[in-house]
Amino acid sequence: MTVDMAWAIVRVAALALIFGAGIPMLYALGMRAHAGDPIRDETGEIIADTEPTPQMRALGWAVYGSLVVIIVAAIVWVAKDSIEFYTGWAPFGAK
Repeated sequence: MTVDMAWAIVRVAALALIFGAGIPMLYALGMRAHAGDPIRDETGEIIADTEPTPQMRALGWAVYGSLVVIIVAAIVWVAKDSIEFYTGWAPFGAK
């Protein structure tokens, strides 16, 4: 195995980790930002949630917006050759 092959494997593994774990993690962060603090009864059971603060709600929407940008960019990256072939536009620059 050459150094180039090993480096390619490391890059693919890093991207798989980022997209495989990073995107769900960001989604969970957005969900948590939209949730308020739990309200517990006298037995400690969660019965409701408070409303999130405006700052946390804005953070949640910012996370969701970044996820949309990341997912659209990934789809365009995968389809970049087809896009260039059919439209003549190279979304990430010419080869």
